[in-house]
Amino acid sequence: MESVRTFPIRRGVFLALLVLAGGGWAQTIGTVPAQNYTAGVSNPAIALTLSGFQANRTLRTMAANTTSGTGQKYEGPGTRIFQGLLPDIVMIQEFNISNNTTAQIRSWVDTTFGTNFSYFREGFGSIPNGVISRWPILRSGSWDDGDDAVSDRGFAWAQIDIPGPRNLWVISFHLKASSGSSNSSRRNAQAQTLVGLIQANVPTDDYLLIGGDANTYSYSEACLDTLSALVDVSAPRPVDQGGDADTNAGRSSPYDWVMAEPELDALEVPVTIGSLSFATGLVFDSRVFSDLSLVSPVQSGDSGVTGMQHMAVVRSFRVDAPEVVTVQVQSSNTTLLPAGNVEVLGSGLSRSLRITPAAGQTGSANVTVTVSDGLATDTETFAVTVAAAQTPFQSWAAGYGLSGTNAAAGSDPDGDGYVNLAEYALGGNPTLATGGSGPTVSTTNTNGTNWLRFAYRARTNDGALVIQPV
Repeated sequence: MESVRTFPIRRGVFLALLVLAGGGWAQTIGTVPAQNYTAGVSNPAIALTLSGFQANRTLRTMAANTTSGTGQKYEGPGTRIFQGLLPDIVMIQEFNISNNTTAQIRSWVDTTFGTNFSYFREGFGSIPNGVISRWPILRSGSWDDGDDAVSDRGFAWAQIDIPGPRNLWVISFHLKASSGSSNSSRRNAQAQTLVGLIQANVPTDDYLLIGGDANTYSYSEACLDTLSALVDVSAPRPVDQGGDADTNAGRSSPYDWVMAEPELDALEVPVTIGSLSFATGLVFDSRVFSDLSLVSPVQSGDSGVTGMQHMAVVRSFRVDAPEVVTVQVQSSNTTLLPAGNVEVLGSGLSRSLRITPAAGQTGSANVTVTVSDGLATDTETFAVTVAAAQTPFQSWAAGYGLSGTNAAAGSDPDGDGYVNLAEYALGGNPTLATGGSGPTVSTTNTNGTNWLRFAYRARTNDGALVIQPV
């Protein structure tokens, strides 16, 4: 049984700057120096310095009751508004397309949003709610909106596999319309039903977004207070370029909402369209918005055509998504460095490479690293050289700084009469003529017999070395 949510509201909107690819800094891996290894010796991981890549994703979300005409359907104006605003996730009301065949709806989603978008549409009622998503919809359905329900729609819900470790639950709602205390009470009853359904069904570790047409005439309506048990309904709120937050056709009431639970609400970032930035979200009215070339193919009169229901509401949220940063490696010498011997460690922007040359192999290879965050890509190539392991004698000679002919076994660089191999075997110093490679001499008397003792030091940590008196 999954745990479910119940929590008090808190407000914490961070107006973080969103820098899109190409708009602020270059994405780079940094220089990886050439690597020199010794065969058979383990090597530390190589840290990558990743700059400018984004280990996150911005979700542009939209509530839209933008049907027009006399049939409450999505015609040219509403469709163009979607195409111009480029939302990732839509909580859509009055989801009617032509004759509502599956083929017509799928074709409309494909041409309006993209063939990679998923959607859910309620299967009943004359003005059903729905959800449209750039990312996969894991499961979806419709909840009955209670005893005070309206018969032509319910609460459409979808669990979406957004980038990052957490899923997003989206609820698309359309509360009872019209003014008057009776209708306001019915909206509040619907909100109470929705809160109960969310608390019973939505896991606490998923993000939650509620959006759509609340038909609220003021910010003091009881249904908003009810919903505030789960989502933030307080100011600041989305506005148009003139500062107007009202969304009904007459621009006199706050009908439409995108409401996030506290954790997601704290991740809000400005809605950016071209050079324009809307810190608390955007109420889109084509008659007010400028410059319309930024939201092509929207036409200036689209938001005011006959039968246009409401204005669209857009909010953006930025979520951590370390998996969007991918690191790929390729070796030019797969005998020395097979594909599996160059491992990518870590996640997000904290990455390193562990290189393990193949056993018994020496030589060189070029390793090419390609990093991408889905927005930009950079490539870096560095050389790897693997030398044969030194013998114990070679390591000893190198430790004294000997090289070339001076490091040969038969050389005597200090001129003391002991060649290097003898110095090595007897524990001498090949750079010091008085290094004491010779024997120590002592006398002793045993049972009346005098003995002259010659004692040599002998190396015991090299199994290939044999010292034999002659």
